[in-house]
Amino acid sequence: MSALPAFPSGMRKPLALRRGQRIGLIAPAAPVTDDEIAHSVARLRCLGVEPVVGRHAAARHGYLAGSDAERADDFNCMARDPSIRAIVALRGGYGTTRILEHVDYAAIAADPKIVLGFSDVTALLDAVAQRSAVVTFHGPVAAREEYFDETARSYVERACMSLEPIGTLDAVAATTVRGGRAQGRIAGGNLSVVTSLLGTPWAPALHEALFLLEEVDEEPYRIDRMLTQLRLAGALERVRGVLVGGLTRCEPKAGSGETAEQVVVELLSGVDRPVLCGIPSGHVPHQWVLPIGLEATLDAEARTLTFSEPAVRA
Repeated sequence: MSALPAFPSGMRKPLALRRGQRIGLIAPAAPVTDDEIAHSVARLRCLGVEPVVGRHAAARHGYLAGSDAERADDFNCMARDPSIRAIVALRGGYGTTRILEHVDYAAIAADPKIVLGFSDVTALLDAVAQRSAVVTFHGPVAAREEYFDETARSYVERACMSLEPIGTLDAVAATTVRGGRAQGRIAGGNLSVVTSLLGTPWAPALHEALFLLEEVDEEPYRIDRMLTQLRLAGALERVRGVLVGGLTRCEPKAGSGETAEQVVVELLSGVDRPVLCGIPSGHVPHQWVLPIGLEATLDAEARTLTFSEPAVRA
């Protein structure tokens, strides 16, 4: 079994986001339209902040939002600008893994700031948390109204703008696959991205973590394959618990056979760890904002996730 990375000691929190502050909007993966950027700016202004659009955010290079150098440059410019207090991804898609080698992790370490997104942005969230030892935020992307809805915005405020402990999140519609309690730091995100990074220097810090996973547009057999790879790599033995978010549009093409949820239950029910399936995270509305690298307690039987401290600092 290959070794799994762990979070560095002394994880640090970014400063709490305050109204009136500037936040950077970047496209680290797939391209976005001018209309999507305009709607994103308006959406984020509802938080009382001032969005600043990355210089290359509207660029296009095939299926990517600009070249690798351009996408990395937008992130690094925001990371190095002391007036920018948060960096928010416009959307996911594909391409974030291609810029991991070019990210200025030292800049984020020197001036910790909020990094927010999900899906393909998983790669950046986990890399910054591990390389910069700074808590990042798995939550809605700005260009997708169905994800950045009013409920999700309230979770952004709760996680990124409040100095109060996040407290207990109740997943009333979730399913307990395996009961028990576990404590650990949140790690992971999109299952395809996590699996693709295993064995690389950018693999998420899953060792003794609460493993968050979600997926979109993958057939059940592909989810089976990825979870089996994680099991064979020893990852599922070394995490402390598993949080399964949305499995969105993950139906079999033939319209028959096991569902994605059934595959997950089958493969994770034998894991000797607490497992909770169906939390509001991933490609779903009303999604939680989960701090990557922050310690939490999972109670799979009560279907709760509790953070006893804030994710940001004064």
